[in-house]
Amino acid sequence: MGGWQAGGILTVQTGFPVTITVGGADRSGTGGGYDRPNATGVTPYVSNPVPSFWWDKAAFTANAAGTFGNVGRNSLVGPKYLTLDFSAHKDFPMFYKEGHLLQFRLEMFNVMNHPVWGIPNTNVTSSGFGTITGTAVSMRQMQLALKYVF
Repeated sequence: MGGWQAGGILTVQTGFPVTITVGGADRSGTGGGYDRPNATGVTPYVSNPVPSFWWDKAAFTANAAGTFGNVGRNSLVGPKYLTLDFSAHKDFPMFYKEGHLLQFRLEMFNVMNHPVWGIPNTNVTSSGFGTITGTAVSMRQMQLALKYVF
């Protein structure tokens, strides 16, 4: 009863770089919009981040009118990325017809059903700054297939 094939993909990544902005405001007067804020010296990373409080808003303040903010591009890192995908399949030969087979296939995505949080709100002038409202990867998904191959 052998002949099973299995495979998996483990993806582990640090978070994606994120640029903090002052909404769509053009406080610098350059006509570009999406100015960057000023750093206050407080660390934006909290010790126990949760989706409702991922970054500390006290770390930033809006840039003054006519000035550029001092926070750089891609200066923060979003949530880490961890998923495990799995697949298994087996071919069953059809004895009545040479070269034909029945294939059973199982595919599972995000097997551990671990939430992979999306990017937090990056607008420092928003009341929702630093909050996460969704996931970057769907929760566990599974597909079963039975396929006749000839």
